[in-house]
Amino acid sequence: MNQIKHVIFCIIDDVKSDQFFDLINEGSLPNLKRLMNEGIYSKKCITDFPSLTYPTQVSMMTGTYTGNYLEELCHGVPSFHWMERNEVPPFLRSYNSIGSDERIQVYKLNDDLGNNCKTLFEMVGEGNTVSISQFISRGASYLFPERKTKLIMYYLLIKHSHNINKYIRKANLVAVKKLLKTFENPKKFFDTKEVPIVSNLLFVSSDVMMHLYGFDSEMYKLNLFHIDKVLGILLEGLDKLGYLEETAIAISSDHGNYKAKTLGVFGNFFSENGLNHYHPRKNIKGNMNLSGFGSVGFFNFKASSTSTETKWNHPTINELENYGPKRINLLQKLFTINGINLMYYKGDENTCKKGEIHLKRKNQNTGKIINGFIEYRGNGKDYKTKYSIDNSDLDIFNYINDETASKLIDGKFHSIKEWLDATYNLDFPLYTDLIPRHFKNPRSADIILSTSGDVAFNIKHGKKENENIYLHDIGLKKSTVVPLIIGGSNNIPRKEVSYCKITDIVPSLLKLLGKKPHPSVIGESLI
Repeated sequence: MNQIKHVIFCIIDDVKSDQFFDLINEGSLPNLKRLMNEGIYSKKCITDFPSLTYPTQVSMMTGTYTGNYLEELCHGVPSFHWMERNEVPPFLRSYNSIGSDERIQVYKLNDDLGNNCKTLFEMVGEGNTVSISQFISRGASYLFPERKTKLIMYYLLIKHSHNINKYIRKANLVAVKKLLKTFENPKKFFDTKEVPIVSNLLFVSSDVMMHLYGFDSEMYKLNLFHIDKVLGILLEGLDKLGYLEETAIAISSDHGNYKAKTLGVFGNFFSENGLNHYHPRKNIKGNMNLSGFGSVGFFNFKASSTSTETKWNHPTINELENYGPKRINLLQKLFTINGINLMYYKGDENTCKKGEIHLKRKNQNTGKIINGFIEYRGNGKDYKTKYSIDNSDLDIFNYINDETASKLIDGKFHSIKEWLDATYNLDFPLYTDLIPRHFKNPRSADIILSTSGDVAFNIKHGKKENENIYLHDIGLKKSTVVPLIIGGSNNIPRKEVSYCKITDIVPSLLKLLGKKPHPSVIGESLI
């Protein structure tokens, strides 16, 4: 057998694992079925928190999670929309819009990553690398489209075209053909004639179709069928060029999806409670900002102890309980918003090495609120968490009702592997590990609220963005469990992995290439 010399990492945006494998089993995705049967696959690959496009794709491309790593940013992208409070005045990041500097903000992703993590391209070291249709491209030798403006126009054309099915099919095919050309004629794309050692290919079309038509629509399924078809063209092309036997092809997704039952409204909630949205160009004196809220909302509040109008400190818990001109208790008042049943916020003394996250859950029938908290200790590979509840019969994530998971509510600290082993098959998998990691990022919000997916708000920095009911941010399995396949070369072992996490993909691909991961990588090789 030939040694594996090349890896191609394909991310199919917005695919739910059970639907994906159902389509494979019924014969609708024959090329993906071939890759699955001839390599490694898992039906239960756990994504990041929150299950939103860019934080999860950064995790996939770096093998690590957001938060503070050795007191410096490591994967510094906490959400799709967030507030940078270390700047004065703070700025608002929205990766799908134009910012105050009049630049399209999605191109800030590579800067926002932080220097204490590395992308897959950077970890490979010497060798040509290719990024196709992917904004997270730091370290890639060749990008397609070649210019930033072309890439964003490519994306907008897909998203807003009147003949969307035609352009999406074309986009899928163009992406695969461009990748094949880098194997056919590498000298045209690189300084050397060596074919790429690592390539990343993003199919964004599936996410566009899911939000427009829904995962249960014929349009969405037809697009997945077409992606399978162009992957067949990729396999055939690599085989003809003589590279298939030395190439590993990984297929995964950044998140799953779900359908909300209704759209939520805030009404006069903010004005009635003395809450005024901050905006750098409109109202610099605001005291809060709702960065984003599909069914999971990220709330930033300005500390009353802040010394200047333009600097935003994080408020203490006491301030959150007596907030704003009306001295409201935000930890109670926010639960009056229709559909809210989960709340997370951090402790006052948290550092990158230790701290606690407070958890609350509201019973929608009785209105009773139960409490819990997660403590974290250590950093990097030494990081562990302890999950505690205030009632032996009730817990925030319903782990207490599972025989395996309930054993970890034992007053002890546990590793990410232990939490994965115990919760991969439950709703809110890995949440006791991932939520503290998220809050360790200084760009995280002060309070995170969540519905159970029944209600969606679609807010971006205080403004309603759309009427979508097909979303992907909650902690239920349908949004957090994605498929994983690594196939292609016969040199790849054939086996099913019962469960894994998306940060395991990068170290697995590096292992196949005989390369070592960066120290920031949290994932483990599946090889």
